[in-house]
Amino acid sequence: MFRLKFVARAMFALGVSVLPAQAQDDAGYPARSIKIIVAFPPGGGPDPIARIVASSLERRLGKPVVVENMPGGSGAIAARAAARAAADGYTLLLADMSFIVAPHTMANFGVKPLKDFEPIGWAATSPFTMIVSAAVPASNLAEYINIAKAKPGEMMIGHAGIGSTPHLAAVSFVRSAAIEPRYIPYRGASDAMSNAMSGLISSLFSSASLGISASGNDKLKVLGLTGNHRLKMMPNVPTFAESGIKMRGFEDGAWFGILAPAGTPQPIIAKLNGALNDMKSDTDMKVRFDAIGAEFKGGSSKAYHDFMVEQDVLWATTLDELGVKPE
Repeated sequence: MFRLKFVARAMFALGVSVLPAQAQDDAGYPARSIKIIVAFPPGGGPDPIARIVASSLERRLGKPVVVENMPGGSGAIAARAAARAAADGYTLLLADMSFIVAPHTMANFGVKPLKDFEPIGWAATSPFTMIVSAAVPASNLAEYINIAKAKPGEMMIGHAGIGSTPHLAAVSFVRSAAIEPRYIPYRGASDAMSNAMSGLISSLFSSASLGISASGNDKLKVLGLTGNHRLKMMPNVPTFAESGIKMRGFEDGAWFGILAPAGTPQPIIAKLNGALNDMKSDTDMKVRFDAIGAEFKGGSSKAYHDFMVEQDVLWATTLDELGVKPE
């Protein structure tokens, strides 16, 4: 015992750390580049948000932060890769609503979101927009709903597959509006929007960035958006709340957050959360978010975890009510 104390004192006198290796690693984090995995192809879904976040985090952490796209498997490929990565803070995952929903619609998703990951914090929120074909004689949501009620089963709403966030946004709208349209699945939003332009479907729900694009197309119109305020890029498009439609589950629009593999040391989680919240003062990030209809969220890791728990309960209940079972 005396010898151990003597050695420790000697190392301290020489400036050599006697902290455990893990503590030293945490203190020196990050020592190399960090990777954010995204479950969508470049430019698709939340990919632009991941790239804006990566750029801002890189400036704050002093190390490269890169985005790695792993599309496929309805998000399962990306989620599994992130969950199996070393819990050292160098592999992160950008999650959205579909990440919480997937285990309730896919029997082989292979990941338990609330068990296999440590929440770091919210990155952003962004509304979903309701894009309507110009062939539909409606200039606002009330007129669209009246037409849908007069012709049950004739209105067709496109979406990106059962359990996808556009599908859930459509479900939320349909239930609140008490209408009976037909749901038409597509492989991607661009195909659905193309069919809306030609009048083959009545409408679709898609990202704010696609809504911004559609607002300048004379073959389409944007009648509403989720969230609690209008967008700078589409000031004339009202929120569903303004039109008297309660979009359950989409009160803040779509959400995006950063996760780390379970077991990641809390000092690293805290450092990443701090860097994420520092983004609030990043004017370049705000300009880039505005351009795609997104907004920085921020907050504590615990608040983000509690929110994910609430979302899990909400969508498990909603999908059960709709009769959707894991396949």
